[in-house]
Formats: sequence, structure tokens, C-alpha cells
Amino acid sequence: MRSPQLLSCRRLSSSSWKRPSFGPNLLEYTGGRFLFNEELRRSERRLNFNVNELANVLCHSVGRPVGDLVSITKLVEGGFNRVLQATLNDDRKVLARIPFRITAPAHYATASEAATLTLLRQHSIPVPKVLGYSCTSANPVGTEYLLLEKLEGKPLSDTWFSLEPEVLTSITKQIVDIEVRYMSIPFPASGSLYFDNDLTTEKMVPVQDSERGKIIVGPLATYAWWYQQRAALHVDKGPWNNFSQCFEAPARRELGSLKQHGKPRLHYERSVSELHGFKERLPATHAKFLSDYLKLAPSLDVPERFTRPTLRHPDFSPSNILINDNNEITGIIDWQHAAILPLALCAGVPRCVQNWGNSESTAQITPPTALPANLESLTPAEQHNLEERLRKKNLHCYYTDSMRRHLPDHFDAIHDESLMLRAKLYDRAAAPWEGDSLSLKHTIIDVMSKCPLHVSTDDGATSTPALATECPVTYSHDEIVQCMEEFKQQEEKYDDVADMRAMMGTNAIGWVENDEHLEMAKEMKEAIRNASLELCETEDERRSLVDHFPFDDHEED
Repeated sequence: MRSPQLLSCRRLSSSSWKRPSFGPNLLEYTGGRFLFNEELRRSERRLNFNVNELANVLCHSVGRPVGDLVSITKLVEGGFNRVLQATLNDDRKVLARIPFRITAPAHYATASEAATLTLLRQHSIPVPKVLGYSCTSANPVGTEYLLLEKLEGKPLSDTWFSLEPEVLTSITKQIVDIEVRYMSIPFPASGSLYFDNDLTTEKMVPVQDSERGKIIVGPLATYAWWYQQRAALHVDKGPWNNFSQCFEAPARRELGSLKQHGKPRLHYERSVSELHGFKERLPATHAKFLSDYLKLAPSLDVPERFTRPTLRHPDFSPSNILINDNNEITGIIDWQHAAILPLALCAGVPRCVQNWGNSESTAQITPPTALPANLESLTPAEQHNLEERLRKKNLHCYYTDSMRRHLPDHFDAIHDESLMLRAKLYDRAAAPWEGDSLSLKHTIIDVMSKCPLHVSTDDGATSTPALATECPVTYSHDEIVQCMEEFKQQEEKYDDVADMRAMMGTNAIGWVENDEHLEMAKEMKEAIRNASLELCETEDERRSLVDHFPFDDHEED
């Protein structure tokens, strides 16, 4: 008797149907290994869906019989999704993005990306065409999915560090041109984009019509807003019609989360817990600083030109930029978790061309374009570092100067210290609490030290927000000094952990590229452990290191 799945797959086939080839491990994670907690990481990325039904919807999305399907193979696996590639018998390619079960928010992430891509294509932004999607797993495939036309080109990350300076400049110009176009699209509110028929009881603000339905602004679809128990919170997730509502919302969300689910816990970075004597941090401490944030909020309003709801790409990195053989950008991919926020809260330079902390970049001084005459006398490592610093200076200055000419409000926002401080404070408050309250407190103190926060107006003058004549939050001198010292120690710990991860070639979740790199990382891990044990002066220090070594398997909150 033929299996039901095979009969399902033949449903759309022609009389000369030949069963397509399904690549291995379509359901399992094969995109790397993990140095610690590997089984947990792999289980989070293990999928369970009906491959034959996926074949049906892929073919149906392009109006083709399943008999035209040659194969379905795994193309790539990222942090939140697995991308499968379907190849038809005329070599046409269709992609299926399937979210891992850890991907949040369920329903909203897929629904929002489908609407975002549709709107961007209507504005001639080079993004993949949506061929179909399901934002529920209650379908024959058994999972959410997003079906996309495959764009021409390869990831810019494949060649980013080997491109000649003039090519990098050309690509940066294209990046600015594309960013200016989608950042200039007007929106009536902050939040994320959806088709109206994908939402039910949520608030909606209409944007425009499309062939798939009315596009609206609805709840924010960013990961932090739906992380763990936050998905079930009855708090205002957007849309927001003004700056103040949007600015206060993340603090109110976290206060709600702490009230309903907060419990003492260690700092999420295990090595930082050493600074606290491995004692649990209290949610009430973080709630106090969130309340201080809300006290500050009315004094941090901004001029109207910086409140404009603005769409930014959630990860505008070389891996999400496609280029052809002529180094022309052919597409911008991966718009999952895209958000529309007031310009003051989302302004910034893409990380790949960012060079803050350098005086020439910050002051907009055109950096030198030529390498020094003594280059040949330097070691290869010194030459590489020098070339990399010069590359970053040039790209940063070129990007910001282009923004000055084409999107001056954005240029002004990223060069206004008080606006960037507001955005930093917003990001600190919006981060889900995982034991770190110090970062938020430190930023609040930074704001206190600069009150009132003046912002440049359209005519070049400065404005003082309402209620900003006196800072509404105060801490004692001793408390400020203690916070500064503890924050410095915490940052040093972060730097130490970053250095160790770089030595092992891993990241925050312990990911490494393959089996060979895993073995190398394990050897380096043991070398780091042994060196650290030798530095311990007491038995208690040794025991704490053994019990809390950050690169061993451990329980996760």
C-alpha cells in the first residue's frame, strides 16, 4: 500500500510524474556544532513537518505541477530559520523559510515579514517576492513557512573583506541609496507591518493596499517583545501614535513581566556572576530602575522631525546583502523582526561600515585614503590591522557624508549625542531582564549627568524638552561611584569573555562551524580552564571556577 505522504505528493503531479529528490537532514540541524549545551541547541532547531506537503505548496505557489519538482535541498540555517531550496525542471528556484521552534513571536514574525516584503517591493526596494506563506502550523505542512522567489546574487559577506577600496565605496553608495529609499517611506505609526487579515483583536493603523490585502501597522514583531513568557503579557505592544507612548512601552512591558514572572536569578553571563559572589540578582532591583526610566521619560521628548516613524532593516549586514558579479546589489534579504520606530530611536550606522570611537569618524574629518610609506616595514598582522582601520574610517565617513546629503534628518540624529543617548537608554530598558540591572542604571546615571538633554531644532538652535529643567531622578554620590566601578568591572568581564570566545572561534551560544572547529575549540577551552585555575589563589576560587566555568554545559533560566 502506498504511503499517505506519497499519495499527497502525487496530488499535483502530471502523468509522467517522477518523485523529486529530498536532500538529507531536512528536519535536523546540520549548520554547525555547539561547544556547550549542544543537545538543547539542536533540539531547539529540530523541525517536524511534512516534506511532501511542503513540495505541494511550493509548486502550487508558482502554478506548477509537483511533477516539475526536481529536488528540495537545505540551503542555509541561521539563528532563527532553516531555508530550503526547491529546484524545478527548468532550473527555477523557490525558497521556503521555516522558523525554528525557538523563533518568536510565533505567527507574528512570519506574518509581519510577508507584509514587510510586499510593501517594500511596492516601493521598488530589491527584496524577494512573497509567493506564499502560512503564519500558523495548523496546515497540511505542519509548520509556519514563508515561500520566496530566489534572487540572483551571492552574499556580500563572501567577499566583503577582500574587495578593493573603490568597490567597497561603490557598494556603500548603493547601500545608502537603498536605505534612503525605504527610510523615506511615510508611516502613520510605530510598530510592525502586517496584512489586516492576519490580525484579529490587535490594534491596527492602515498604511496602504496591496494585492494580498490591506497593509497595516500592528504590534511590534521584534524578538525581545515576545521572548519567553512575554508573549502572553497583556501590555501595549503597539502600534504607537507618538514618541512618548513608544518610548515608555518597553519599560512597562518589562515591569509587567517582572511582576508576573520575575524571580531571583544569576546574571545571564556566567563569568559576570563572579563579581556578585555568584549570588542571585533580584527582579525588584531592576523594577526600581525601570520605574526611574519612566520618571525620566517625560523629560526626554524630542523635536518633531526626529519622531517620524521610520523603517530600518533588523540586521543590515553583508550576509543579508546580495550582489552579482558586477558588484551590484541585487537584493536585501531577511526582514524578520523588522520594526518601525521613531527616527530618534532607530537612527544609526550599519555595523559593517561603523567606526565609532575614532576621532576622524566622529568629527566627520575625511580620513587619509593612502597607506603610510612605511607599510612594507610592518609585520603582516600590523599591515592587516592598519588596512582594516583605514577601510573602516573611509566607509564610515562615506556613509555618513552620503546620509548628510540625502537624508539630513538621519545624519543629524546619529551625530546628536543627546538623541543617541536616548536611543541607548531605550535599548537598555527594552532588553529582557536576565540578571543585568547595572547596564540600565549606568545609562540612567549618564542621562542624569547631562540633564537637560538639548536637541538641535530645524533652524540649528537647541531645544529643551518639557519638564527638563531639573532631572526627576537622583542618586547619591556614593551610589553613583559604586555603579561606575561595578560597571567598569562588568565591562572588563565582557571583554575577557569576548577574548576567550575569539580564541575558541565561538559565540555567545557556543556555536562553531563544524566538527573540526569543535575539537579545536574544546582544546582551547581546556587550555583556558587550566590557565584560569592556576591563577586561583584560594580553594573557594577554584571551586567557583569549576562550578561556573562559562563554556561547560549548564542549566539555563
